[in-house]
Amino acid sequence: MVSAILMAGYNNKREVKRYSRIVADNYGERFIETGYKPLREFKTVRDGKEESKPLMQYTLENLFSIDLIDEIIIVGHQMLLEQRLGNLIKEFEKPCYILNQNSKIPAKVIKRFNILKKKVKQTSIAGNLIKGYARSAASQERKHALFVASDSPLTTKEYIEHFLNKVKKYQEQAAIIFPIVIINENEDKLGRKPLWLLNDTQHQLSNKKDNYGRQGFRLSSLMYANPYFFNLNTVNTAYSLRKCLNPSVQLKLFRITRNLGYPNVYSKYFLRKNLSIREVENITSEFFDGRLKLIPMIGEEATYDYDGTDFEYVMISNMLNAA
Repeated sequence: MVSAILMAGYNNKREVKRYSRIVADNYGERFIETGYKPLREFKTVRDGKEESKPLMQYTLENLFSIDLIDEIIIVGHQMLLEQRLGNLIKEFEKPCYILNQNSKIPAKVIKRFNILKKKVKQTSIAGNLIKGYARSAASQERKHALFVASDSPLTTKEYIEHFLNKVKKYQEQAAIIFPIVIINENEDKLGRKPLWLLNDTQHQLSNKKDNYGRQGFRLSSLMYANPYFFNLNTVNTAYSLRKCLNPSVQLKLFRITRNLGYPNVYSKYFLRKNLSIREVENITSEFFDGRLKLIPMIGEEATYDYDGTDFEYVMISNMLNAA
């Protein structure tokens, strides 16, 4: 059975302002999120009746409905989550615990996972990840857990179940497992461009390729990982680079890969255009100091996360109504 850690953290006002400037400068979009994003209400119409749900409720309901998952740990704004979702949580028999993002990482957890306090602040993504994991049954058994972002309301129950069945084959050999979703066009419905890679895995899902034989991929809201077997101090750096929002971030990424012993990644991706999935696995495994596995999957809707822009809010609302 599986422990699910639902990541519902939030940034302080300074970080929100900084991110809103990046979005405006690089995407030309208006950032509208000023409150607690996981509880942003999305309105849908079902059978002629309008209903409103917080963003993370779509994911939470899916996790409750999956038999493979036997407990849920939510890490975020404890008071607001209990006020808005407390009654919903009580309706389900499955254990569900809410942890306060602002709580300290226990000293025994810091020691157990060799955490460097300068690298893992208590309210950072890595801090929330390890607090949630340490509270889980998976941690007591030194097993993998399913980590789920709270901002992807179109991720379906079927997609999560399919991924959980896929990881059974790899969990003994990989510390971190990500699904990467195939994108068959030059950009998705939110105008986001995929990462173009040669698919040299056994998971061949489409014959559609670009002129260099590559296929487009994007990450979704899921990760299956065991923090006992990778360096947790690398997580925040990796998270800050995940979207390559601007050229300076891209340069930082390629400096890191060069220092890891892969000096030609920039050339392979942008010039020769022959970077493969397995090469990405090898590079990131070196970075995390633990084996990483990428599993190509179908399910473009699972890549549509709400970052907080007006455009995303409108588009995801429309997709929720069309589902």
